[in-house]
Amino acid sequence: MYKNILLPTDGLGKCVFGTCHGVLLAKNLDAKVTAVCITDKLSPQEILKIYDPEMIFSLSEGQKAKEAMTQAEGSRKELADKALAVAEKMCIDNGVPCEKVHLSGKTPVDGILQAANDKGCDLIFISTHGNPGVMGTLFGTVATRILAHSKIPVLVHHCGGPS
Repeated sequence: MYKNILLPTDGLGKCVFGTCHGVLLAKNLDAKVTAVCITDKLSPQEILKIYDPEMIFSLSEGQKAKEAMTQAEGSRKELADKALAVAEKMCIDNGVPCEKVHLSGKTPVDGILQAANDKGCDLIFISTHGNPGVMGTLFGTVATRILAHSKIPVLVHHCGGPS
């Protein structure tokens, strides 16, 4: 049936519970997991903290700001690597082939849809907390936007497991 399941993850909290379910589904279907972690662009507020125009008076301070920007981007990559390592370990423990993908500079929705397309996935297994908050209610959660825009089947898992 499904042979390549895209499994978005951020490796945090209840998301790990959803990752576990996605891996077990892949095991039962004898499918591969493509684990993806998306890190979006630094927000304007984050960039302004790094490149505070009132603080940059010299080339050396500009260089320090540039190094801080590189460090911030490195921190995001490090978090993505950790999240993907969690999914990879679950796959290894269950004998499921796993490919890790990190996309940066994308929104979660765009990144997930791009990874599914680029990697030839035939199912997206996405977890949701079921608590969209005000912004989710107004603009839709990542899961609802994936459902609306995906060209391949999407399985939405309510990750009500332990935090």
